[in-house]
Amino acid sequence: MSMHHSIDASAGASVSSPRPVVLRFAELYPQQLNRYRMHGDRKQQEDRLDHVDPSRTVLNEQILGSPNWHKELTQAVRLASLENINQEVEGLRAAKRRKEADRRLIEGPRDPWRKSKSGPLREFIITANREWFVPSQDDTRFVGTDEEKEAARQKLIEEREAQFQDLAIEWLRSRFGDQVLHARADRDETTFHIHGVIAPWTEKHSKRSGTQRLIQPSSHPLLKDYEKAQDDIGAFFASLGLTRGERQAAARRKAKREKKNDPAVIIPRRKKHVPAHIWRANEEVRLAREKAKVQAEKKKLEAKREHSERLLRDTRRQQEALIAATERAEARETVANEVIEIAEHAATGNLIPAENDRMTVSPRVPAKSRERDRLERLLLAPGSSARKLLIHLGGAYRAFRQGAAQQAEKSVAALLAAVEQKETALDQLRAKMLAALPPGLRKYFIADTQIEKRAIEIANKELKNNNKNNDQKNR
Repeated sequence: MSMHHSIDASAGASVSSPRPVVLRFAELYPQQLNRYRMHGDRKQQEDRLDHVDPSRTVLNEQILGSPNWHKELTQAVRLASLENINQEVEGLRAAKRRKEADRRLIEGPRDPWRKSKSGPLREFIITANREWFVPSQDDTRFVGTDEEKEAARQKLIEEREAQFQDLAIEWLRSRFGDQVLHARADRDETTFHIHGVIAPWTEKHSKRSGTQRLIQPSSHPLLKDYEKAQDDIGAFFASLGLTRGERQAAARRKAKREKKNDPAVIIPRRKKHVPAHIWRANEEVRLAREKAKVQAEKKKLEAKREHSERLLRDTRRQQEALIAATERAEARETVANEVIEIAEHAATGNLIPAENDRMTVSPRVPAKSRERDRLERLLLAPGSSARKLLIHLGGAYRAFRQGAAQQAEKSVAALLAAVEQKETALDQLRAKMLAALPPGLRKYFIADTQIEKRAIEIANKELKNNNKNNDQKNR
């Protein structure tokens, strides 16, 4: 009885169309089982296990067969070989064909199967499209937060794997029974699948050979005719919303019939069945190539990303340098404008020298005018270059005043010297005149010239005082 839970077929086929159940058989010799077992135990070379997720290998499980199934098969083959030769020899002797019986004993036991290119065992894989097992993250059936959606999605994946596994076990048991030597569920590869080996034992009876126990795939109807096996498993898995795979043989037969009447009909090529171990090897090569391609693309994209980042960094540096240069140019322009403005206003007399070598706004600039406000702000908070110019102008005006004062002082000194020289000459002339006058006239002459002499002395004193005051101001 089936142990799988029922599932809505429409849910199983939630993707664009119903997905086929996949059944593949591959011929196998008993001596090739080591390779099968190594793959199952994940003991192959690492480069052949690129498609395997090691973190999920612990989820793999044996679902049919005994733990020592390969040893039991080896013993069964050996026992069947011995029993078969005994039966054949007894049959030949019973038929009074003693020489042939003796020759058969000399030859010894034979393998209990007919010679073939690929072997009497059948390796099988049962699976379905990955999209049936792993629904899309965008599936509208998942609602709630991202964590809730992902939890519901993982739960559905586990449910589908369990349902598929239960139905596969039921199909294998009902169709092959104890002929299934081994079956396991693999969950660590790209797609969940059931992987196993069938030994189709059968017995044949004849007078000449007696009872012969053989491994003969053609003895089982589903191994003799793969189309029937595909029909059978397709119908068996319909309850999960899965369908039978493409009818390739029927399509070829139909095309052959139609070609008799219409030569233009193209007969589909027979898809060559690839043994599982060869398919795995090819798949490993394909995955290795894809991995190398992905790595190459990754390196290419990484190189492009680094190039883009380098260009972006260079562009940013150039932009920053341009902004800094623009700011410096604007600052220099502002400084130059301030210097030119100060020079122009100093030249026009709007800025005049003040105390302590400073400059001030000329009284002739109208009060409460924009020009006066601008000049006052400029004098209050000038730039470095403007401040240097103002200091230079103040110093220049001071030097100019000092030079003018020194020149005036020299002129006054010369003037005083001339006055003193004239005063001395007048005194000498006055003395000579007094000496030449009669004594009776001298007192009148002295009285008449005393006022002029006093006026000359006062004028000379005032000139000296003015010269002293100007010298103190210039200092």
